[in-house]
Amino acid sequence: MKKKVLILGAKGMLGKELVKVFYRDGNYDVQAWDKENLDLLNKRAVKDNITLAKPDLIINCVAFNDVDAAEKDEKAFIMAKELNGEVPGFLAELAKGLDATFIQFVTDYIFDGEKGEYTEDDKTSPISNYGISKVLGEKNVKAVGEKFYLVRISKLFGNPGISDEAKKSFFSIMLELARDRNELKVVDDERSCFTYVVDLAEATKKLFEKKYAYGIYHLVNEKPVTWYKGVLKLFEIAKIKNVKVFPVGADEFPRPAKRASSTVLVNTKFPKLRSYEEAIKEWLAEKGD
Repeated sequence: MKKKVLILGAKGMLGKELVKVFYRDGNYDVQAWDKENLDLLNKRAVKDNITLAKPDLIINCVAFNDVDAAEKDEKAFIMAKELNGEVPGFLAELAKGLDATFIQFVTDYIFDGEKGEYTEDDKTSPISNYGISKVLGEKNVKAVGEKFYLVRISKLFGNPGISDEAKKSFFSIMLELARDRNELKVVDDERSCFTYVVDLAEATKKLFEKKYAYGIYHLVNEKPVTWYKGVLKLFEIAKIKNVKVFPVGADEFPRPAKRASSTVLVNTKFPKLRSYEEAIKEWLAEKGD
């Protein structure tokens, strides 16, 4: 009998890859919902629809991720706390009632950067409102305390989602800028790991399928780098030679929300993903750049 998988935020960058990964397996009944199917802020509708769907696995890809808006706008911070904090807890509670597994994605913004590299067991220490909202989500999911995976990720890249609000990844933006500029300034004092959505989707499926112990996982591609060094490698692989890339400090681009200098997510509990360089090669080959 096929297992039922419910993917929320199915039209986003990560959501659409998860839909592909589970759908092509053939052993899953995939229900792909986006905002037109369900408003996650409407608790009654969420409860009724998910209870009716009776999934074995709920994967939540919905999030408020405008980091700077959450810092400078009180209404945006309230929305961040709802979507990133309260909704995951409510979904985990529904999953528990259905004896379903729940997967929630988190971010490296939950750390302050003082330690530099963080394992799954390190204490969270957010320095932005966005980070605070994501920590709240972790706490609320853990409070339910049954069949859940909290998957921490950083610097997501891959092909854009297909929803109206879908954002392009940093790498996609850099490739676009390289088409009409001959110089770029890129931050070189913020270090973390890039995460390829295809690798993340496959690893997420494996977490569930192989019945890894419930809890927190760091699923990122190996080889942590700064934004600047990541762009150098991207352009090298893409054979872009006519653009000069200059390293700058984060203070060159003032932003409302603080960014940590180093939030490397160290994966100690799951087979390590390939390097971000290998992932870039596959991504560029598939997208034809």
